Amino acid sequence: MTKSVPNYLIIGNGRLGRHLCHYMQLLQLPFLHWHRGLDHTQLNTLVSKATHIIVAINDDVIESFINMLPLNNQHVIHCSAALNTDAAFSAHPLHTFNNELYTLADYLKIPFIIDAAGPCFAELLPGLPNPHYHIDASQKAYYHALCVMANNFTTLLWQKAFNEFKAQLNIESHALFPLLERTVTNLQNDYTTALT
Repeated sequence: MTKSVPNYLIIGNGRLGRHLCHYMQLLQLPFLHWHRGLDHTQLNTLVSKATHIIVAINDDVIESFINMLPLNNQHVIHCSAALNTDAAFSAHPLHTFNNELYTLADYLKIPFIIDAAGPCFAELLPGLPNPHYHIDASQKAYYHALCVMANNFTTLLWQKAFNEFKAQLNIESHALFPLLERTVTNLQNDYTTALT
């Protein structure tokens, strides 16, 4: 039995959308791409050609956007950490994305968090060899809060430290990089004893 090759349609051109397109290119997986800067009349044609549709747009419009698509048994996946909807399955990349595209090695390490009640990862995102974990829909708000706390709270603290070191002490941000790197290493090695 030969596996059929998925044909992805990635919708969105923000940070995540661009990273997903780049990752698909690196994996040499066929994909189509559409975003609101393109002709809206092309969208229906692209949807009809896709087997898997990944919606990487703002959380507050995901459901209404998906409901207007002319779907025909495609797997529809959204990438929101918190959203629960019957319109699509969830596959959240447990990572942070900036404007710089990453290497294949970087993308391969990114875990995806998927719905426990949904399809298996290989069916949901065929061709992606990423680690993956399941959570119940009832846990998504808590999961999202933990993601925000771990990433954004620490980012805000480091931004404050960099700004204050420069403004008040006239010390450039790179002087803090060894402290930042060691803090992360200590957390990775044993987070239970990392506090000094």
